Amino acid sequence: MFDAGPEETQALKALLDYYRAIGVDCALDEHRHDRFAEKEPVVPAEAPKAPPRSLPTTAASPRASLPEPMTPQDALKEAERIASAARTLEELRSGLAAFEGGQASRARYFLFSSGNPAPLMALDYAPGETEERGGEAFSGAEARLLDAMMAAIGRDRESAYYAYFSPWRPAGGHSLAGHVASALAPFALRHIELAKPKAVLLLGETARIVLRANEPPAKLYGRKFDLRAGDETISAVPAPALAAMLKTTSLKRQAWRALRALAAILDG
Repeated sequence: MFDAGPEETQALKALLDYYRAIGVDCALDEHRHDRFAEKEPVVPAEAPKAPPRSLPTTAASPRASLPEPMTPQDALKEAERIASAARTLEELRSGLAAFEGGQASRARYFLFSSGNPAPLMALDYAPGETEERGGEAFSGAEARLLDAMMAAIGRDRESAYYAYFSPWRPAGGHSLAGHVASALAPFALRHIELAKPKAVLLLGETARIVLRANEPPAKLYGRKFDLRAGDETISAVPAPALAAMLKTTSLKRQAWRALRALAAILDG
């Protein structure tokens, strides 16, 4: 400590009052320092950091295990391969159920067909709302209309085979995307080939896809076509969609023309 005069003491008090006013309330050191005489500390240079090591990708990592989505071309080739390899309807059913390229939506059920192969096959576009809720193929109002159509030409579920072009119901009952419909077509043709009907009724959008027709579906109704399915040539007759006929009764006249054409084929 040193002896300070009255003026120095007054100055020190004033300095302390200033420090207190700006928030300084403690001393950092017991001794005074001449900060102007001190040298700036030398900060040692940091050692260069090693580049981060990349972890090896193993077979168990998510990135390695996730398959890349199929392109439409790859999906079509895979569909053709699976369909042609099927030797029975059960093999075709299993192959289609495992085929990811044709799933149109997050449908609850996979619905393939109803009944056993018969001389007459009806190929509907996709399951209806009732079928999607209950999980039973051809069980709703559209199926009852189809039963009535078959009865009009002396057929029933013992003498007619019902199947779906798409075993999955599209979301909201809308049309399938073009690339999905193309991927399902080889399965439909193989289905017809393995079922070996004498004639097939193509309902709604199914006709345009299976026949590869550029005409609107309405211009196809009631006409007879020779459908090539593998080594088989089968008579095919398009008709309006079942759901459309339930809403628009005038379409039933076009359906009747298709039924008469089918009856002539089956009785010939």
